[in-house]
Amino acid sequence: MKQLIVLAAGLPLVAPLMAGEKSGHAEAEVLAGVESYQPGKAVPVAVKLKIEPGWHSYWINPGVGGMPLKATWSLPGGWTAGELRQPVPKRFMTGDLPGFGYEGEAVYLVDLLPPSGATGEAECKLELAWLTCNESSCVPGDVSLSLSLPQGDAKAGAAATVIAEARRKIPEPKELGFKVVENGDSLSLMFLDADGIDLAGVSAFPATPDVVDPSDPIKIGRTRDAWTAVVKKSEYADGPATLLEVVLAGGKLDRPVLVSWRADK
Repeated sequence: MKQLIVLAAGLPLVAPLMAGEKSGHAEAEVLAGVESYQPGKAVPVAVKLKIEPGWHSYWINPGVGGMPLKATWSLPGGWTAGELRQPVPKRFMTGDLPGFGYEGEAVYLVDLLPPSGATGEAECKLELAWLTCNESSCVPGDVSLSLSLPQGDAKAGAAATVIAEARRKIPEPKELGFKVVENGDSLSLMFLDADGIDLAGVSAFPATPDVVDPSDPIKIGRTRDAWTAVVKKSEYADGPATLLEVVLAGGKLDRPVLVSWRADK
């Protein structure tokens, strides 16, 4: 089945009032932040996943045994979809398997970009697939959703508020002197030029799978020269660490941030 959101010129946005599509132990819907699109101007879109109580879904780094949300777009000619941006996850255990993901509700954001010569109504189709788990079992879910957008002035719609709230929960890339040093089965994480940034009390999540052992929380402390943490290396790591992205959230940070490290070649 498909969820069809019709955004007709001159009519109020009805997307928030429409029920989502259910599958497995979650319900999904897709919402546009505008009532119409302008050629060449990005269309902000939210993908909302509501998860049944007692169940959870998974982040881009699912940990052990999970599966992140997969989104596949079918767009009109010339349209493109940006990266599916994910909110800060939670840490949990599924039985004895550590993982990262979401409970209750997760709102993902993506920008759809029409070409400069786009005309007429655009139907943007989305295939979603996810995995929900509880303490005793895991159940996959998949749905087909659709947005119909007329060409117009890109006036903000009712879902603009949902998107604005979701944006505050999504990490933004930040330039920071982030360094990783490998020592046997452990990794030392160092934030070298964090002057003026207080990382005390932040929660840290490894966004790159199979680098940091998901069962070992990243606990950042202050040394004389930097904020640092020592963590176990993932047993599933394929050779020496060459890339690591970490999400930092909470504490005294104004909003979540994403910091990246890549080994020198």
